[in-house]
Amino acid sequence: MKFADAFRETLFRFELTGKEIAERSGLSPAQISEFRNGKNLRIDSVEKILDALPQEARNYMLKLVARKGVESTDSIPLPENDTFMNG
Repeated sequence: MKFADAFRETLFRFELTGKEIAERSGLSPAQISEFRNGKNLRIDSVEKILDALPQEARNYMLKLVARKGVESTDSIPLPENDTFMNG
């Protein structure tokens, strides 16, 4: 799975917004939107996005990327809502 696709899926699954990630990462909302829509970003910007995600969301996103070629993500367990909202 491409990073942009995994990022969109992660935001959806963890009920995060691009605005939240922009604030946490120091990137502009426009940069977050561009990344979500498939535009390539510099590696340091991608690292900022990953660092801005709660730990469980980051792990989930990286698992999605690592599972390239796998059709279903149903086997990836999601944490309880309160564990990632407090991170």
